[in-house]
Amino acid sequence: MIDEIKRVISLLMWGFVLVCPDLAIADEAPGELTFIVKNTITEQPIANVRISIKERETAATYTVVTNAQGKVVVARLDPGLYAISLEKNGYTPLYEPSIRVVTRKNIKVEFALKEDSVEVVEVRTQQTNLSGSGSSIYLNREALRSAVGGGADPLLSLDGLPGLASESEFASFSVRGRGPRDNLLFVDDFPFDKAVHFDATLGEEEDVGGGGRFSIFAPNVISSAEFSPGGWNAAYGGRTASLLKLDVADGNPSPSASFRYDLAGVEVGYDGPIGLTDDATMLISARRLNFGDLFETIDELDIGEPILRDVIAKSFIPLSDKHSLEVLLIDTYEEYTRDIFNVFASPNFEDAALLDFEQDSDLLGLTLSSLMSNDALWTNRLYYRVSDKKSSEGEAFPDLVPEGSPATSFPVREDIITITESEKESGWRSDFEMTNQWGVFSAGLRLTQIELDYKTVLDGNWNRYVYDSDDQRESPEQRYIVLTPENINASTSEKETNYAGYIDQVFEYGDWEFGTGLRWERDGFADESFASPRLSVNWQPNQSIRYFASAGLFRQSPRYLQLAANESNDLKTEKITHGSVGVKYYPSSNWAVLTELYTQNLDNLVVDLDRASGTFANLGEGRSYGLDIVANGTIFEGLYATASYSYNDAVVDRKDGRGEVTADFSRKHVATFGLTWEINDRWKVAGRYKYLSGRPDDEFVIHANVLGPGEPLRFSKEITQRNIGRQSGASLLNVRIDYRRALGPVDVTAFLDIINLTAASSGDETEFDYRRGVEVKDESETEPLLGLRLDYAW
Repeated sequence: MIDEIKRVISLLMWGFVLVCPDLAIADEAPGELTFIVKNTITEQPIANVRISIKERETAATYTVVTNAQGKVVVARLDPGLYAISLEKNGYTPLYEPSIRVVTRKNIKVEFALKEDSVEVVEVRTQQTNLSGSGSSIYLNREALRSAVGGGADPLLSLDGLPGLASESEFASFSVRGRGPRDNLLFVDDFPFDKAVHFDATLGEEEDVGGGGRFSIFAPNVISSAEFSPGGWNAAYGGRTASLLKLDVADGNPSPSASFRYDLAGVEVGYDGPIGLTDDATMLISARRLNFGDLFETIDELDIGEPILRDVIAKSFIPLSDKHSLEVLLIDTYEEYTRDIFNVFASPNFEDAALLDFEQDSDLLGLTLSSLMSNDALWTNRLYYRVSDKKSSEGEAFPDLVPEGSPATSFPVREDIITITESEKESGWRSDFEMTNQWGVFSAGLRLTQIELDYKTVLDGNWNRYVYDSDDQRESPEQRYIVLTPENINASTSEKETNYAGYIDQVFEYGDWEFGTGLRWERDGFADESFASPRLSVNWQPNQSIRYFASAGLFRQSPRYLQLAANESNDLKTEKITHGSVGVKYYPSSNWAVLTELYTQNLDNLVVDLDRASGTFANLGEGRSYGLDIVANGTIFEGLYATASYSYNDAVVDRKDGRGEVTADFSRKHVATFGLTWEINDRWKVAGRYKYLSGRPDDEFVIHANVLGPGEPLRFSKEITQRNIGRQSGASLLNVRIDYRRALGPVDVTAFLDIINLTAASSGDETEFDYRRGVEVKDESETEPLLGLRLDYAW
């Protein structure tokens, strides 16, 4: 009954927003914009930057100039959309076509300008660091929170980035044939790999390998995202697929409160000054989502009940003209239960797993930024992270009771296997950057102490009916594997210290930039010390084209869960040698086309040896190569287009006698096309079409009645060849509608985001039903996400 009331309230809210008379909103109070302009490299404020502000609806134009602190406040602006352009001699001009002014609110907008460049920056991005990866892409706050298919999750807004493949429904993604857990993620430059909820340790193979479901970030929390699919500089290491840097938004100069509601739950927040010092601000976001309500809406009662809670708080405190302090707090919690009633709702009882997951993760980070001179910046970060996770899986036996029996009569075996994962991490990160006579110099240190306490407990023998032909069995005639406590039970309690240091120099010579970097690190858990060189080249002969290349050695640390699965797992780092060349072409000031070719050699890859004992080893090797093309721009003011295409061919040899096979997450082709139309100040519509070729498939044999006479009927799936051939591809269509208006002192935003409008099959994973001996393909559903946000500024 409560759920029905929530849905009715949601529909009434939408109806009220859409049909309320214009007389109620005729006089919208003006808003303000505070512009802050800094140097890209040193973060020094830039004075006398000419900022042109064009009101999109009326074409009225205002011009202001930044003061000595690189700041200017523009007051009494009518709410709506504005186009902003920045110019100053000796700096790259920037143009942002869509900045929104909100009634009664002063919004801070920060820009970074690069010196002595002739590049014309593409209209929907800000400039990225050219000494890093040439294919880096920047997304601002508006692009993240209103992207089609983004719904309530900014990580869903990354669709269309080079090399990235996402199935749209969930926040995890793979890049260039590598898996979701191979991505390197930083939040305010703090390492935080717990940014995606429901990264399953147990359960279906799709969940265990999928990398998680929903990010910890509410839609308005992240101010910017910078994504690189490879070739980044020496400051970053530890993972090899991609680098994603997320910045949590600062508070705005004026106070405001927000309330957001959708079918999954609610979010509340505060954004504004805190009064500790002049210009000290804070952003607080707290939300609780119960996806069981959403699954009930789309009639997916067999999934279970995932519940999450996130609290994110960030304060920015200027200490002086040269020093500032940032404090970041992240508190995330999740729980997921799947009980006998969810088993009962499963068609043909095809999924009889009983699951109980719980995870609590927290991060506290302090950032001290110091302007050392007119051309140097020193940043120090201290952080402490803790995570506790407990996962257990059991099994129900609905086939052992008469057909039609209630769920409460099902025999069950609860908590057959339980895995606990406890992590504590504390660290110091120091970065120094300055301009010199050759170009830009940077150096840094990393010191990290990590304490692990992992434990796996199996409560008695457990038959498993999906296995590889070379998995350990009592005899070849046994057509299933048996997990036993003596082979599965494991525990580890370790504390290790990791060190890293890097040095990087970018040499600027006319139209050329040459980046040379070296990273040295000590990985305590792998018991290895190594150096990783990085190189990059940029050449921009004119305003319309830029050529770039990158090369380097990248290392990936072994996963803690693999280290802890068996005491014999002595794992080392994986080694990836990367090389790429590309070009970014600007056919006009409104369009940009990025093309990059890449190749990677893969060595020391961690491969699984035996499901029955949890053993892994660094035996694998392989290679990956491909092509990424991304085009985006403005068709006319307010109408934006993006298109991307990625080709990948990645193979791996696990040294199991089967030779090279396609890598698990390699997709030959990924293509997207999107349109966004800002119809006016109130309405925005967007759509994105996406095609994904299938992931590799397995060859297998299904055996019947494997337990023998007198036992329950069970089938098994023996995998004889991994990753042979490919599963079918999928075409997906996402559509989004946004509406915004002021109702008196309240700014109202409503959105309808329909993910997978045509209900096409977006996943190519199948699960084996060992009671019927059939492969069950996960049927996709249209997922409508309906949300309403209220903002009140004072």
